[in-house]
Amino acid sequence: MTSPLFAMNSTLLLSAVFACLGAASLNAGSITLSSVGGSKFATKEGQLLAQNCAVRVGSFNLPNATRDQVLPARGDYAQLKSVFKPLAEGLIGAGSAAQNAGSGTVLRANSFPAEGEIFGTVANINATYMPPGTQLYVWVFNHANPDLATQWGLFTADAWLAPPALGNRTLSTTSVKVLQGVASGSQLRLIDVPPTYGNWAWQSYSISAAATLTGTEADPDGDGLANIAEYAWRLNPAARSAPQAGVSAASLGASVSFTFKSPRNQPDVAVIAECSSDLLNWTTASSAVIASDADFDTRQCSSTSGTHFFWRVRFEKVP
Repeated sequence: MTSPLFAMNSTLLLSAVFACLGAASLNAGSITLSSVGGSKFATKEGQLLAQNCAVRVGSFNLPNATRDQVLPARGDYAQLKSVFKPLAEGLIGAGSAAQNAGSGTVLRANSFPAEGEIFGTVANINATYMPPGTQLYVWVFNHANPDLATQWGLFTADAWLAPPALGNRTLSTTSVKVLQGVASGSQLRLIDVPPTYGNWAWQSYSISAAATLTGTEADPDGDGLANIAEYAWRLNPAARSAPQAGVSAASLGASVSFTFKSPRNQPDVAVIAECSSDLLNWTTASSAVIASDADFDTRQCSSTSGTHFFWRVRFEKVP
């Protein structure tokens, strides 16, 4: 006798929940993102964005007056994600019928109505969650899962504002402000995920990996190189690697040279050479660039003949 009564109560409870959801949706607005007639989204190489790539629409919890000036310089995924406020993500039907038959929970590139177009609606935007007039942003990824993306783009426009209750607003790509990305002809192109230590750790491990793996001083592969060194020297933290530094002497009695690699395109890390005569007191050593490539400067320090020196490199995280 208890089972039928429990089932009846469950049915009544579900009916009440559905009724509440239905009532809430009556007072909720929606936005439609449409690249039809405007710029199309593409990878950094100019290939039209593949179907099912994630397209996040929302705003950032940053001061209104400086948000658009701050965002182009904010390249760390975890930091951006922590202040991003998405529209209606997690709600079944967040996309229109063109978005996976309305069953998805986030907008996705769908090639509708033509290849390279993005068209879809995010509904159920409650005005208390995203007040009307809030500046909106479109964060586009080259993967269905943003946590696995290698490229992204961040865009906005003066007319991209949260809608009033019961209203719909279209976010058109005919006039767009590029915050992270490149406007090229009729395309809005993504860029590589910016080179920051946080992004390197996320791509090398995972966005949810423990600090014991991702910390700058951690050495999970046991090769004697901390993560910060693996990052600066673009090494694989899952495989044992050799230091990108060494000592050499041209001949007996000649001056000894210490060379090391210094990254050119990773502004959040510095590689500093230091020398010591007793392994106790270390001083910064002057160095000169002797070779360069796309990723590194090879720098060299020299000691005079007859002197006894120890050398090391120190890695410093730059704010």
